Amino acid sequence: MSGTGTAVGKTHFAEALLRFYAARFPRVIGLKPIETGLCEASVSDAARLERASTFHVQHFGHAFAEPLSPHLAARRSGQAPIRIEPLVAMISEVRDQSDVVVVELPGGLFTPISDTTVNADLVRELDADAIVLVAPDRLGVLHDVLSTTRAAQSIAVDVVGIVLVAPEIADASTGHNAAELTHLLQPPILLTLPRADVVELSRHPAMIQISDYFGE
Repeated sequence: MSGTGTAVGKTHFAEALLRFYAARFPRVIGLKPIETGLCEASVSDAARLERASTFHVQHFGHAFAEPLSPHLAARRSGQAPIRIEPLVAMISEVRDQSDVVVVELPGGLFTPISDTTVNADLVRELDADAIVLVAPDRLGVLHDVLSTTRAAQSIAVDVVGIVLVAPEIADASTGHNAAELTHLLQPPILLTLPRADVVELSRHPAMIQISDYFGE
């Protein structure tokens, strides 16, 4: 799971998705293998996903205090550049043990992980069953989603799901963007979700589209 940018509601949706699947499968786990901005967070995103999981493993990956792009956070903290290969190996091992794994990536789909890699490169190497893009249902989202999905296609990354999350302040486009994206992209999964707590979102009828897509 990725997004069109940072602070678009990825973790909130990931928590709801985990709770949705937890009601259907015994071994459900959420992972955030790269996280920044921990100095500003009272509870880390990784901890929130773990709390919504029913299956747990020892946390792994990279965590940085500063609210920066991962490649900058690693550089400023003096750590070695983030490498994709170890993350792919560890996530693959967890997938072998689990019924459902939800991986949330930091920032947007093309946020740099290192000087030479971005989130989309990690997604491609993971060979995920589905790639979901989360975006706020507001003015500008058509550009953000179209540019992100087209860029993803250029490197053989296929985004199958778009999730539009109601913004804190609605504008004239809110509520209309889903129809336009259906016309422009025709994605297999397109969810429009209201502003609601995690439990309420996990029970929202739109979530059933995900399980229907996978025949569950």
